[in-house]
Amino acid sequence: MIVDIIIAIALFVVGALLYTFGLMPVLLGFFTDLPLASRLKKLYGGRVAYGAMVIKAVCRAAFWLIVLAAATIAVIYWGGDYALFGWLGGIVLTLATTIGRLGVNQRNAVSFFVKNEKYMDKELSEALLKKVSHGDLSLKV
Repeated sequence: MIVDIIIAIALFVVGALLYTFGLMPVLLGFFTDLPLASRLKKLYGGRVAYGAMVIKAVCRAAFWLIVLAAATIAVIYWGGDYALFGWLGGIVLTLATTIGRLGVNQRNAVSFFVKNEKYMDKELSEALLKKVSHGDLSLKV
């Protein structure tokens, strides 16, 4: 019984870490990166490598989906009820506490422009990063 509780607590922590470092970036990709990339494509067309940004987001999502599925199957197969409860509890509780961070906001937009600057025209990237850093999310230069 005590070992089951310790395993549940350990898997709770592992589930929370998996969500934080794996699933949260995937959700940010779908709720921030793809909408911003789509808006940039509409506004600036050939100056933005939209396809590369989409492929990057999809590949990241596929990788983390496989990792999550493998880890969940392992927990179901080798762990008991306590282990599964800890695993899912860690993921769900962390999701519930960070759901407000998803979407296009200043912090996520700045992060988007920093990590995707190689897919945009250099001048455009610098101008948009400067505007977004000051809180302007209109994406018009």
